[in-house]
Amino acid sequence: MPLDPGTVHRFAMLERAVKSFAKTGRFDESLKLVEEMLEIAPEDAGLSKLKVRVATEMVHQAIQAQKIGAATQIVGLVETKIPAAHLGPTEKELLAKAKENLYSM
Repeated sequence: MPLDPGTVHRFAMLERAVKSFAKTGRFDESLKLVEEMLEIAPEDAGLSKLKVRVATEMVHQAIQAQKIGAATQIVGLVETKIPAAHLGPTEKELLAKAKENLYSM
């Protein structure tokens, strides 16, 4: 069943806000929005895949900005909020690579 337009719009708005905060190095402010984004439609496997892609992008940016605490929190949120069964091989690989990069710091 497709998501309703309100949910899609809310997710898109949160995604843009998270990316904007990350671009300006404000990872601490973006953590609340990342958590809210991860809580949207938890039963939708397709959206879960997109959430992981966005979150791993944020982890990568946080690592580059030396915001290791923020990156660690994002990984923790993804692991607790998104069921592993929802993820495909690509998303699992992205998450594993983000964790590898984070823990190698």
